[in-house]
Amino acid sequence: MSNIMRRLVDILLFVALMMVTSCRELPDYLVGDDTIARVGRNELTVADMADVIPANLKGEDSVVFVKQYVDKWIVRQLKVEEADRLFSGSEKDIEKLVEDYRQSLLTGKVDQYYVDQQKGGEFTDEDIAEYYNTHKSDFVLDRTLVKGRIVCFPASYRQSKKLMEQMRKAATSQSDDKTFSEVCEKNGFQVVDNRAEWVNFADFLANLPTTRSQEYDHLLDKLGIQEMKANDVRYYFDFTSVCRKGNVAPLELVSENIRRILVTQRRSEIIKAHEESIVNQAVEDGHVKIYMQSGSEESADVTPKTEK
Repeated sequence: MSNIMRRLVDILLFVALMMVTSCRELPDYLVGDDTIARVGRNELTVADMADVIPANLKGEDSVVFVKQYVDKWIVRQLKVEEADRLFSGSEKDIEKLVEDYRQSLLTGKVDQYYVDQQKGGEFTDEDIAEYYNTHKSDFVLDRTLVKGRIVCFPASYRQSKKLMEQMRKAATSQSDDKTFSEVCEKNGFQVVDNRAEWVNFADFLANLPTTRSQEYDHLLDKLGIQEMKANDVRYYFDFTSVCRKGNVAPLELVSENIRRILVTQRRSEIIKAHEESIVNQAVEDGHVKIYMQSGSEESADVTPKTEK
């Protein structure tokens, strides 16, 4: 059985189910083998439903979908009728809004067609870096960002010195980094690893025994592993990268934003060039004529003249 036939069967099963389960006369909108619902002169047919019901729905799911769709269709039709009564005097305004929306959709599709044709969304890393280097003042940070790692463990841990040494080696060696991670995992130590991504300094501090009332900028000036202790818990932490408030944001942090800027600019350029092209061509062909009111009441045809 084809997918279309399955959908038709499911829809008809819904109608049959309505007939079987209803103990009273069917509603007026269930009026025939082919018509599922009617509001005034508007009908929703089985064929209409076949066009909208998802192909992957089967059995009970398709029955539920049809029921919901029918309910929404009825409400929509009733609202349209109500709008005709309430705003009959504004029919021209509504028609203008509909036409404006239609034209907007069509012109938007034309714009997107030419943007796609000219690959307006494709930019290389070099394009992004070039924009970044010439617009650095646009990417000044309003907060401090850091990369780093924190490990917290019981203060009673006897091999704390060895752990610090392992953490220090892990910063420069991939194999030592793996060993350090395995030791932490084996002992159940909590590790917060932000070395691969920039995070707000305040968010990094939230994982340490710090308070909002104090300033901790001095921690950024220190190299290597630092330590804190609170409630019988020790914390080792270090910063692998720091970018302070007032500095230019790292390229990796703003690259996607730059890509969006470039896409918007390129899109605007493509659309503008196409608009100028079709207007110039239409004027040249005489398909478009522009009339401007002069000082007198005469009209001036400014269409370019061709020599004969």
